[in-house]
Amino acid sequence: MGPLGTFKQECATPVAPGCRSSGASICLEVDDLNPQMSIRLATEGDLDAILEIDRLSFEKPWDYTKFAAALSGVFLVFEEEEEILGFLSACCSAVGDNAIIEKIAVHPDHRGRRIATRLIAAVLERLREMRIREVELHVDIVKRGAIQLYEKFGFAIRKVLTVDYEENEAFYEMTLALDKK
Repeated sequence: MGPLGTFKQECATPVAPGCRSSGASICLEVDDLNPQMSIRLATEGDLDAILEIDRLSFEKPWDYTKFAAALSGVFLVFEEEEEILGFLSACCSAVGDNAIIEKIAVHPDHRGRRIATRLIAAVLERLREMRIREVELHVDIVKRGAIQLYEKFGFAIRKVLTVDYEENEAFYEMTLALDKK
């Protein structure tokens, strides 16, 4: 999916009040999760597993400090039989009513099981509850599968961003206006 959060390092600190739930478990209702599966808020104890998934998923993985800071946002993990198989990190604007999905990844051994779909559905539900109006993300323009997944949720390409002209890195900025269900 590309380094969704490469430019957003600052996002993990200016979090809107209420962006982080008080409990460690939010187990959102997402279709067909069996009893051994859950989606919950990440904790510091999850970071080793998250770091490993990130390392296996991205050429430029985040370090421990970035993930620890991201815990103050809406940071979800997908867990099956007490093993973390995927994660999604989002941050909310300290002013305004928008959020950014910074990073999403699924362990390579568990891709193709709709884990990313479930994580996106869960975070969008949570953001709607928080009265977030717009969600943004950045995706590498060559990641066609990821782009198609985001489009299924209603994300649309707003513009192309070129991060590094020398390495020819370009990303789509995609946005989604959330309805007030």
